[in-house]
Amino acid sequence: MTEHLSKQEKLVQIYRIRVWYPRMRTIYEEIVRAFEMNSLTSEPECIALLGQFRTGKTTIVDSFCEQHPRQIGDETTYVPILKSVVPAKASMGALLTALLGALGDPLADRGSMGAKSHRLNKLIPDCGVQMVVLDEANHFVDRDSQKVLHDVSNTMKNLVKEHNVACVLVGLPYTEEVLRVNEQFGSLFGDPEWLAPFQWDENRLETMTEFRMFLQQVEQQLPLAQRNLLSSHEMGWRCYVATHGKVGYIMKLLRRAAEMAVKRD
Repeated sequence: MTEHLSKQEKLVQIYRIRVWYPRMRTIYEEIVRAFEMNSLTSEPECIALLGQFRTGKTTIVDSFCEQHPRQIGDETTYVPILKSVVPAKASMGALLTALLGALGDPLADRGSMGAKSHRLNKLIPDCGVQMVVLDEANHFVDRDSQKVLHDVSNTMKNLVKEHNVACVLVGLPYTEEVLRVNEQFGSLFGDPEWLAPFQWDENRLETMTEFRMFLQQVEQQLPLAQRNLLSSHEMGWRCYVATHGKVGYIMKLLRRAAEMAVKRD
């Protein structure tokens, strides 16, 4: 019962809200399948998760990673999911440094590329890595020259294949160019999983229904006395126009509005 919560407790609850809708759940389950099946297959199970900014891609992979936390043992740290961010202006050296840092190597930026590669190839099996998740995979494309960075994507391809670990690439739509141009790398992934923003098309009732159901699920978790305001047709349309249907913007808008409501009683 929300009436027994203090203002501070209500604010904490507001910012902990996480709502899953069917399209997100389907992609999450594909990542789970890749993780579970990888040890049973001869080729690494790889998924490319693509979409615009603030559509919920990072929420999906972060939620999955939380289910498989690293564990500190007597002699090593067990890292079932190695999650890292592809550096901007990506290079082979920068990518190796990022992966070593994500594994916990205190000297991640030290040594030649050969030395870094040797350490990484040793640490991946030693730490029991079963899946690599790379966010901002769009950095495999140099946006200044519009060229795919073959050496960087080939470095990743070799790691995945040599250790037979599952891989999830998370990036903006133009990441697909990497998979198209570097055919050997792209052949690991197959068709990308796309996470598009919500739509609001008056001629397609299902688009409005999906968006309004999402708002309803958010509203049910808000610690407010009045309910059933967000999912109306008019309010749904207003929220859609304000956010362009992007989950990240929707949640930012609704959390701030709920915060203001709590503070003003």
